[in-house]
Amino acid sequence: ADGLALAAERPPDLVLLDIQLPDLDGHTLLQRLRALPRLQDVPAIAVSADATPEAVRRGQAAGFGTYLTKPLDMDRLVAVVQAALPRL
Repeated sequence: ADGLALAAERPPDLVLLDIQLPDLDGHTLLQRLRALPRLQDVPAIAVSADATPEAVRRGQAAGFGTYLTKPLDMDRLVAVVQAALPRL
């Protein structure tokens, strides 16, 4: 909830979102972020320990551009973040 409020105040350039959050799941939080006009086009990357094909499909259907699984491959994370962010 705090992250949603903060993102609404200061839209981030990128959202890196864990799917299994303590107060609501990452899919629901992404839906709420996307409901805010200023956050509709912010790139979103999912992070989850659930690597099943169904979980990946669900993440992609929810609107995540990329679905990364734990443990994270740091080189892949950096590459995905760089690809998602516009060049400054």
